[in-house]
Formats: sequence, structure tokens, C-alpha cells
Amino acid sequence: MLEENYRRRLERVIAKTPSAIEMPEGLNRFFEEKGPTPSCEDERRHESRTRVRTRGILIPETWLPAFPRNQQLALIYTKDFSKTGFSCLSHEQYFPEETVRVILATFWMQIRIRRCRRLSASCFELGADLLQQHAPSDEAFAVDG
Repeated sequence: MLEENYRRRLERVIAKTPSAIEMPEGLNRFFEEKGPTPSCEDERRHESRTRVRTRGILIPETWLPAFPRNQQLALIYTKDFSKTGFSCLSHEQYFPEETVRVILATFWMQIRIRRCRRLSASCFELGADLLQQHAPSDEAFAVDG
């Protein structure tokens, strides 16, 4: 029951949160790609990645003192997952060492940003380390202030 209410609440939040992500032309088939990602010759990652393309919500938790943030909800597009990492697209730039909460349909997690790459004026690819994964709960939606 809790999981069903959590999922419905997330769907309502996603519906109310406008997407500010401007997808670059090279990503016009972004949501069609699924499954394992091929590795490349100079692959530095330790874990294999799987493409999972869906929408989620991102909430900043800690940030750099020089770049204060509001705990404003933002729509993201998930890109891929590994055992210890996560990648997504965001409309906003985040900096290494910032931590954010990501709310998805079946769980929520806390991640630490490791890299951010600009793809277009309002599209950034975030790479992050998984800090904690949580079962669905109302705590996922908590915002201070």
C-alpha cells in the first residue's frame, strides 16, 4: 500500500514539475535506448552499466558554499545505472561533491556528484556515486524550509 501511494505521489510530482531540459539533437532517440551499455577501449569504470531511461525527481541536499541552492525539485531523465553509480540528465549544472536525492518509481537514493558535462544550454549529464538506496517512503519527498 505504501509503495502504491509513493508511486502515485511521484507521478503527481513529476506531472507538476515542468521539464527545463533541452535535449541536444544527438539525443533524439534517448528514451528508446535500453539495456547494457557497450564498453569502449579506454573504459575506466569498474562496474558494467545498464541503460534505464525514465523520469525522476532530483532534490539538492548539500552544496558548495560558493554556490548555494534551494531545495527545489527538478525533473531529471535517468541515463544509466551500475552497482555503485548513476548517471542522469538535468537542466542545471551540479558540482563534484554535492549530494542530491533522486526519487524514482520503485526506490529513492542519495548520490554524490562526481562529474558534470554540458550537452546543451539547458542539458547537463551528471555522473554520480551511489551513497544510499532506500525503499519507497514519504521521507523521499521531504524538503527543508
